[in-house]
Amino acid sequence: MRVKKFEAKTMKDALKMVKSELGPDAVILGARENKKSFGLGGETSFEVTAAVSDITLQKKRFVESRMRPDDREKFRSSQARSQKEMIEKIVERREQQQRSAREQADRNANPRPITSVSYIDIPDDQPVYARRQGIQGGLEFVQESYGRGSVQRQSASAPAQRPQTAAERAAEPRPADVRNKIRSLAKEAWEAGRATEVAPAPKRQVASQAPATAAATTEIESLKGEIQRLQSILNGFTQVPQSFQQAASNAPVHAATYPGAEYGLSYDFSSIFQKLVETGVSAELAAEVGLRAQSEIDPMQAKKKAIVEAWVAKWFLQNVSVCERPFSARFQVFTGPMGSGKTSQLVKAASQLIIRDRKKIAIVSTDTSKVGAVDQLKIYCQILNVPFAIVRGPEDWRWLESHLAAVDHVLVDMPGLGLKEADEISRLRALMPSHEQSQVHVCLSSSMKESDALDAVRRFRVTQPTDLIFTGLDLSVNHGVIATVQVRSGLPLHSFGVGPRVPEDFEAATKERVLDLLFKLSSLKRSTEK
Repeated sequence: MRVKKFEAKTMKDALKMVKSELGPDAVILGARENKKSFGLGGETSFEVTAAVSDITLQKKRFVESRMRPDDREKFRSSQARSQKEMIEKIVERREQQQRSAREQADRNANPRPITSVSYIDIPDDQPVYARRQGIQGGLEFVQESYGRGSVQRQSASAPAQRPQTAAERAAEPRPADVRNKIRSLAKEAWEAGRATEVAPAPKRQVASQAPATAAATTEIESLKGEIQRLQSILNGFTQVPQSFQQAASNAPVHAATYPGAEYGLSYDFSSIFQKLVETGVSAELAAEVGLRAQSEIDPMQAKKKAIVEAWVAKWFLQNVSVCERPFSARFQVFTGPMGSGKTSQLVKAASQLIIRDRKKIAIVSTDTSKVGAVDQLKIYCQILNVPFAIVRGPEDWRWLESHLAAVDHVLVDMPGLGLKEADEISRLRALMPSHEQSQVHVCLSSSMKESDALDAVRRFRVTQPTDLIFTGLDLSVNHGVIATVQVRSGLPLHSFGVGPRVPEDFEAATKERVLDLLFKLSSLKRSTEK
């Protein structure tokens, strides 16, 4: 591989240099503009790094070496496609010449034996040589010379004869008779050569056919083995596995590939199963609901999609639980992992209590580790004109409770912790209010995966949570995780955060709203109205 850099005033000139130096097959590895001055005018330059293989470069140089100087300049200034076609044509012609020369050298080194004689009409003024290999007695040849009408037949081992006299030459036969005699002699030599090859010919034919017959036999045997192997595979497919036979004795085997078949759902309930899974409901919960519907709905009614969807909607309305009194306790504690939207939801809830319910509230922050968390809440408290306090330990709570006796609700912002270590759990417990009248909300993002959300609920069980809050509904497309986490955890839903606006984007949780999120009824209604 040859790698070279080219520098010119313009990119076009640099690429032209690449093509002229390395040929049309050069690969551009990089190009950049140099900020340093170029020449006397202070202009910038362009630097191009190109590469080409050694073989390709040798072909180009070979083609240029066979050109005249004028043709070489025209070749370098021509288009890349034309250069490439010319290089390939000249190189291919050179390789063909080399192959022909090698074949001619091989023929000269190993001449083929003469195995036949052709009979050709010979002009009267030309000599004729008839040769035959394999004739008993060595090589014999017949030479005919015309000049003064003399014919001479000579063997390779015959002694030299004296010159003929004029009378003898007059008695010689004519050229036509000589040709006939030569042909007869050549034919006799040909028949004699065939007689020597008749006996061993069948042996050579048998010897040449023996390897071919053995190869054909081997190929037939291999084909038979391959057919037997394929037959055994087909027989294996036709047999029912033992596991399927055992399952058939207990429950029907669902070998279909439609959605929900692996859970035992029939085809009539595959559409509702797929719809629930696409909205974010876990496959296990969707299969559980589908099997329950399959056992209770009449098989004839199950053919109707609307009846199946109505039954599933009714199931969610009956099994999803929400808080009947969202702010029944005096202390409202907002917990959850970092980034779940606790602080925003706390401010929205405080605005709802002040504006809608006309309550007196106070806001307390325990998150002293997050940068800007205390300042953010302090600004919101100034806007809402409510008291604000910071708690750094259990002793602060005892002093604070005596000074907040006049407020109706105390909203507490807890730090966002992962609770994967014992130190974090101890710290969170120490910052929790000791008052018995407390509601602990676990804030989760609706964009979380089902496994992550359930794991967060499990870890925050140490705070004895009373309900769930899901935030960021506007950032998520599928909201099935809300129903899945609520059903699996057993904690009721408290409220939703549907956007960034304060206090408009606060929404109390209802069963109808959960059903709306699952079946997207609001979007369907809006599209119908439009």
